[in-house]
Amino acid sequence: MANPKTQKQIFKVVSILFVLLMIYFTIDIFSRTTMPGRKGQLKERIQKRTDSDTIQADTLSR
Repeated sequence: MANPKTQKQIFKVVSILFVLLMIYFTIDIFSRTTMPGRKGQLKERIQKRTDSDTIQADTLSR
């Protein structure tokens, strides 16, 4: 069996790596999502999207 002192050191290193990994994933997830209060309401978002469309009238239905 390994020395208890080395087991403690291994545990500390693994714990620190785990915490750093969780911090990385947290920052990554927060950078990819938007806070609910920052988004416009659904009606405004749809209106902006349809106003900026450059789709011409359907010419095949004549």
